[in-house]
Amino acid sequence: MLTMEEFQLRLDVDAGTVQVWIEEGWLLPQRDQAGFAFSELDVARARLIRDLKDGIGVNDEGIGIVLNLVDQVHGLRSILREFLHAEAGGPPRS
Repeated sequence: MLTMEEFQLRLDVDAGTVQVWIEEGWLLPQRDQAGFAFSELDVARARLIRDLKDGIGVNDEGIGIVLNLVDQVHGLRSILREFLHAEAGGPPRS
């Protein structure tokens, strides 16, 4: 887990930008006594956000839509994986 400062340094973004991304629901870091704690998943998601905004020029509304679609695809992949595993006769995976 990364602190806010470590996260900012790794991604070269300012605290205000990270705060906006959290307020928009684009990032969902854990909270602890020291503040926000960011995972490697948060880092990957933030890189995607930055690439969409800066590299492709997607606006804020579009960012939310893209992230929602990415989340849906990941959820469907997980369901499909479970279904295929069950069809193969294995015990359910968690």
